[in-house]
Amino acid sequence: MLLTIIAFFFVFTIITLAHEFGHLVFAKRNGIAVPEFGLGFGPTLFSFTINETVYKLNSLPILGYVKIAGIDPEEKTEKPVPENLKFYNKSAWQKFVPIFAGAFMNLVLGFIVYSFIFMVAGVPIGLSNEIGAVSSGSEAKRIGLQAGDRILAINSKGYKDANEAVKFIHDNPGRQLTLTIERHGVKKDFAATPALNKKLKIGLIGFSLKANHQKVNPLAALYHGGAETLKLSLMILVLLGKLFTGGISLFDLAGPVGIAQVTGQYAQQGWVSFLNFIAFFSINVTVINLLPLPALDGGRLFFIIIEAIRRKPIDIELENKIHNVGMMLLLGLIAVLTVNDLLRLLRR
Repeated sequence: MLLTIIAFFFVFTIITLAHEFGHLVFAKRNGIAVPEFGLGFGPTLFSFTINETVYKLNSLPILGYVKIAGIDPEEKTEKPVPENLKFYNKSAWQKFVPIFAGAFMNLVLGFIVYSFIFMVAGVPIGLSNEIGAVSSGSEAKRIGLQAGDRILAINSKGYKDANEAVKFIHDNPGRQLTLTIERHGVKKDFAATPALNKKLKIGLIGFSLKANHQKVNPLAALYHGGAETLKLSLMILVLLGKLFTGGISLFDLAGPVGIAQVTGQYAQQGWVSFLNFIAFFSINVTVINLLPLPALDGGRLFFIIIEAIRRKPIDIELENKIHNVGMMLLLGLIAVLTVNDLLRLLRR
């Protein structure tokens, strides 16, 4: 439990800081004042000032924030900010770049992390027969399978290709199988019955296998990092499309509790899996945050594009009221997903 909590806040903090750092740097580059950039919340432990920006480390070093002058006219600043350095007095392009930069930095973070994994661990080239993780509440958990176990055979038949073993499990929902497992050099047999997943229409025991990796040179690692970033971005867009068209139910999504559980599971699988999750989640933040919805950066970008088309600034107070309504709806959605996460836990 402690590892799950620490991993959850670590992931969210890294992704948040990358996002807010993008806003900070590109706001300054476009002549917009940034009075404050902070790590965490609560009373300030210490602070320092560089180029009119106060950098703070707060007592609860979780997540982070940036204050951009003029993006919220009602927000108070410690020192008066000249009107020509405020967000609402800039051109549409000068507003667009720093808002877009937050999500863009999350994309860059995903690319950097994937490239680092491929440089150090290599490029995944298929599944190994080693179990990487066991899902809580699953058949695998019930019968006692563990991360690190190696699948040698199913119903006494060996498999050179782990994908074929997985396919055999998928094709036999409801049928009792005998898994021959090697654990610390000792062979053991486990009886497991794959549960039918009604949505995927396959049998699942509840474990995932580790990938095999092939070493590549740094340039190839960068190429594969970019390719993986692009592939995941497109995949997330497709899944979002299914969500809006009804192909995926809203209740299939995970809220904070569900995300925390998944984070803890990846953290337990080792550094490669954990970094993979950070990259994947950061790219998710990019795509979702660019949706043209109030309260998201994509919502602000939508208003900026409208401003550019009509060549007239939109009233910032009216825009912020719309974003506030969007934020209330977003918080309501998070609350619903959190309740759904808790109900899933209770049903196990």
